[in-house]
Amino acid sequence: MKKTILHLFAFMALVTLLSGCSNGKQTDTADDTARNSDSITTEIADTAALSQATEPKEAEMESQGGMYKPIDISRYWNKRTITVPGNKSDIVALFEAFYTEWPTIEGSRIVHITNPALAPDETYYEDGSEIDRKNGYVESAWYEGEDLGTVSACVWNRKNGHKLFAVNFNCEDDFLCFYDFDPATRTLTPEENPVKKEHLNFPDKAPAWYILPRIGRTLEVVEDAPGDEVAFTYYSFDGQNLKFAGHTAP
Repeated sequence: MKKTILHLFAFMALVTLLSGCSNGKQTDTADDTARNSDSITTEIADTAALSQATEPKEAEMESQGGMYKPIDISRYWNKRTITVPGNKSDIVALFEAFYTEWPTIEGSRIVHITNPALAPDETYYEDGSEIDRKNGYVESAWYEGEDLGTVSACVWNRKNGHKLFAVNFNCEDDFLCFYDFDPATRTLTPEENPVKKEHLNFPDKAPAWYILPRIGRTLEVVEDAPGDEVAFTYYSFDGQNLKFAGHTAP
């Protein structure tokens, strides 16, 4: 039955195409048919993409001990606005709110130090956490097999009273995400990454990793360069946003 319907549609399309031809040229009817076909193809592709952009299933979360993997967060973090509880808005309060929304084994080491009730598990811990409330910076290291990874976060105070908050997972699935913190609504809203490929030394390659500032206001982007060298691209905070500030070739 389905094949018969498909054959019928194919025959009707062929008749429409032939009727729209004159002296070897297609008329607007044929062009409209082609455009409609392209539109349908695009809708199908968009639908397929949306179906793939599904957050990890409950069974997958259970297999990870109720935690997200960094690669999961890199795909879905910008789809959620985060509420920051309480009345504090320093680096610890913002990171704990992020962790509550996106719990990870990596982030749990920082939160275990700042709020053991929120992250009581001490598994997977290694020495090397930094909790610097004064400079608005936190960092922790962990091992993935033989590879050392880090998670870090920092905050910049915006001149409009908001804050720019960034979290970086530097591991096998390295990524950097940004939020605007609004003190009036106490929400963290996903914000576009200021790092653009046209600013990089090697725009055809993804950055190797990022260095959030503990001291100072500049984000460093580290790039792989030929000959096992590295290059740097810099973004300086201007009081409101991070702006491209040049780069250093190897």
